[in-house]
Amino acid sequence: MVDADLLVLDYLFLARRINDKAGELLQTLVHQRYKLKRSIVVTSNRVVQDWGKYLGDNTMATTILDRLMHRAHILEFEGKSYRLKEAASRLTRLTSADVKQN
Repeated sequence: MVDADLLVLDYLFLARRINDKAGELLQTLVHQRYKLKRSIVVTSNRVVQDWGKYLGDNTMATTILDRLMHRAHILEFEGKSYRLKEAASRLTRLTSADVKQN
């Protein structure tokens, strides 16, 4: 993982809290890749201000974020989930079809 051209950490902190060993591994991985100038893509629906809470250690979160954000391109998306939007659209179509049948 350290030498790969690109590492993708998808849905980081989805579980809201990771154990201490996983937090240390994440910190080590980010630090090593930072030193090697290797790319990391992180996706998360958690705001970075809360990462210390999810790691159980604000200092560790700061260290990780420092390295991730130093040479980062940050993309922030707002709005409703496209999955929920598609599900609502399907539900509307199904409900409309039921009404037409009756």
